[in-house]
Amino acid sequence: MRRRPAPGRAGRGPTRVLLPALVCCAVGAGGLPARGAIPAFPTERAWAHLEAQCDLGPRNPGSEGHRAGRRYLRERLAAAGGRISEQSFRHTTPGLPQPVELTNLIARFGPRRAGGLLLGAHWDTRPWAERDPDPEARERPILGANDGASGVALLLGLAELFAEQPPPLPVQLVFFDGEDLGRSGHPEEYLAGSLHFAAHLPTPYPDAAFVFDMVASESMQLAIEQRSRLQFPDLAAMVEQLAVEEGVTSFVPDYGPAVIDDHLPLIEAGLPAVLLVDFRDPVWHTQADTPERCSPESLAEAGRIATRLVYGGFFR
Repeated sequence: MRRRPAPGRAGRGPTRVLLPALVCCAVGAGGLPARGAIPAFPTERAWAHLEAQCDLGPRNPGSEGHRAGRRYLRERLAAAGGRISEQSFRHTTPGLPQPVELTNLIARFGPRRAGGLLLGAHWDTRPWAERDPDPEARERPILGANDGASGVALLLGLAELFAEQPPPLPVQLVFFDGEDLGRSGHPEEYLAGSLHFAAHLPTPYPDAAFVFDMVASESMQLAIEQRSRLQFPDLAAMVEQLAVEEGVTSFVPDYGPAVIDDHLPLIEAGLPAVLLVDFRDPVWHTQADTPERCSPESLAEAGRIATRLVYGGFFR
């Protein structure tokens, strides 16, 4: 995740903005669908996935940890019964000495039809720690417990839940690679995986997308990113009301800043996309981004929002 305001892309607007009528009607009528029998988010298993990723070491592209992370994702998603596909491609960026292979992983669950949801997170970690207070630590890759592993852990927790209680609608879990390869001050170098995904958008299309980034900090303040809130107010209002109903105390019902993250290429491709992100993590892009600075309770709160999105009856 990059904190600088997202630059506009003049001359290219969304080509497929389709908000599900069910969402608009439910929120506009002053309430959400009844909570019903929503399964519990598997917090312990999701937390175990966060720790397991960190046990692999940094997962920056080109590293052994990155190769091990890809294997881990495939194994866990296959075990959960996901219909897995991959998008692999070579990527060159000025910040790296040589090209690297990046891979987006896509796991489908639920009915085989159009509609439903895309839930996304990036699985790579940053090759540098430019915000670390120790100058000697700034050129080393970060472990990325919050910035990388937390969103992945949330999605893997959902995948295991889907194995036990299949979702009533199509769900794509998308793990974007290469989100964090940009050099500081070069926003155009970020989002390699989601840009590739958006340029080769697989069918059938979902109705909406929700991207989760940095969702396990011990001091989490979860917010909806500014552009996604402004462009898709019905989806933002739904999430805000949902967070209240779920008792998500870490959710901040204010505008988050405009940030560069994996939701932007999805919006440009025409998918309504909302980013839920903790943009205030004090150890962001430092060597202190470790499991010890994360919280299972924070991960559980973000997980409850995601679970309700899937099983709450908002989408077709």
